[in-house]
Amino acid sequence: MKKFIYGLFLFTIACYFLFFHLGSYGLLETTDARYAEIAWEMIKTHDFITPHLNFIKHFHKPPFTYWITALGYKLWGENEWGARFFLGVFGLFTIILVFLLARLGFDEKVGIFSTLILISMLGFIGVTHVVSTDLYLLFFITLAMYCFLRWEKFGSSLLWGWAAIGVSALVKGPVGPILVIIICGLYLVFTRQLQRLRDAQIGKGSILFCLIALPWYGWVCLHHKGLFYYFIKTQFFSRIVSGSIGHPHPWYYYLALLPALTFPWTLYLLPGFIQAIHNLNKEKFFFLLWAIVPFILFSLMRTKLPFYIIPCLPPLAILGGKWWSEVFSNPSASSRLILIAMIILCFILTLAALVMAIPLYRGTSNVIEWQQLKSLWWGEVFVLGGTTILLIIAKYFKHQLLHFVALLALTNAFFYPLLWYGDKLPINTYKSLGESIFQFADTDDIVVQYKVYVRSLPFYVKRPTVLVDIPRETQFEDNENYKKLLIDHQTFWQWWKQNRHIFCLVPKKLLSEFMGKNYFIVAQRRKYIVITNQPLGMNETDKITWAGCQTLFTPGLYLKSGGI
Repeated sequence: MKKFIYGLFLFTIACYFLFFHLGSYGLLETTDARYAEIAWEMIKTHDFITPHLNFIKHFHKPPFTYWITALGYKLWGENEWGARFFLGVFGLFTIILVFLLARLGFDEKVGIFSTLILISMLGFIGVTHVVSTDLYLLFFITLAMYCFLRWEKFGSSLLWGWAAIGVSALVKGPVGPILVIIICGLYLVFTRQLQRLRDAQIGKGSILFCLIALPWYGWVCLHHKGLFYYFIKTQFFSRIVSGSIGHPHPWYYYLALLPALTFPWTLYLLPGFIQAIHNLNKEKFFFLLWAIVPFILFSLMRTKLPFYIIPCLPPLAILGGKWWSEVFSNPSASSRLILIAMIILCFILTLAALVMAIPLYRGTSNVIEWQQLKSLWWGEVFVLGGTTILLIIAKYFKHQLLHFVALLALTNAFFYPLLWYGDKLPINTYKSLGESIFQFADTDDIVVQYKVYVRSLPFYVKRPTVLVDIPRETQFEDNENYKKLLIDHQTFWQWWKQNRHIFCLVPKKLLSEFMGKNYFIVAQRRKYIVITNQPLGMNETDKITWAGCQTLFTPGLYLKSGGI
């Protein structure tokens, strides 16, 4: 009965962190928007083999993330909840695997602590709320590690592990297989167990890996000349050596980033890491290797993005869970640590509440209203009050786990406002602009992005968008239809003068290029504005021209009868 209660508690906490308001905010630029958009286009084109971005072929990543996101659309509709639903599901699966790994390596108590730590890490919360390859890669790497540890301890079959790294190759190319093979290989070398490789089902496993991973690569490379070279050189080696694909950062980038990804447990994971080194055994060595290898490999790469080192989080959570488990055997020490944690987190919560009171968009009326702000503060008071009660009960009954739950509640108090207000927060989403265009545009109207590329716009306007002066990789196109979607600014100005209705997304800083041109404002958000070349059922007095005059715009104003 006690195990059932703990299991139900963990499941409830996990579902809350993973699914709460998962669809409350628009697609985030650029990663979240890009993967969600490609999956949506797969459904629209009925082509689940060739990824398209804005209806132009896009081979930057293998298809698993697009497939699972498209399945979410089929289950829940073409919306943000559908796009992110399987993030929550695979996040939950990952948490279960971390519990099983911690229990396998240490004991059930460590499993509970490790799970609670991982659930509430900023990096894990982030990766489970943004559509990308990183969470799915994390799950399959964690599954492979679990299968390996079971094999190492009990001689269990490794075929599920081989299958896991096979699917990981469909998630993010060779990254998953390389990480798993290096970590497990080094572990066998340093623990002097290389002779056990003959029991690792390498023959059957390799066949299974190839059957899962290679068919898609073989098909697309066979039908697109030069794609194999593109995968190897541009998408793999260029990221490692030159950073020409984008996002180059210095070698110490992840040293600065890791504390943020492990927040709010950063200060408490370091002792666990150090303790594992001082009191080294086979289990701790395995988790240390798992944490260190991805960190070093990705630090050596020229291309760096925050979620690349997400595979480090499960082993760090497990080592931290082991340390917390041992700390709670000393009540006086644990009480001091909890007090310090409460002071730090309460300070952060106070700052967060103050920040929420500041207008989110300076110079505009688009702020969180006072009534909403009061509800936020009451929510914070409720959580902090509940935490205090938990601590009193924990102190009275000397229940160690309740101390930990209280700290988890404080973590929730910090994160809950970020999810509660969704698009009202100053996040990088332009859902409102896309919905404004969709509201007013007829089916034959053209949607243009002028010298900017918002990846989610086709998703919200339900059609391709024409890009002005934006380069795209077109070497794998079968025909020249893509040229209708990629034009230069001279062609755009010819279109603008025609009778056909055009909706145009423009950076506000480039609006001066429309001086002397007739246009009408449809909507705006943050740094972008939507304009059109024809009135939306308005009087001529509403027409806006730039003939040396300046006009003030109301944020989000729809210039149409009955608009907002």
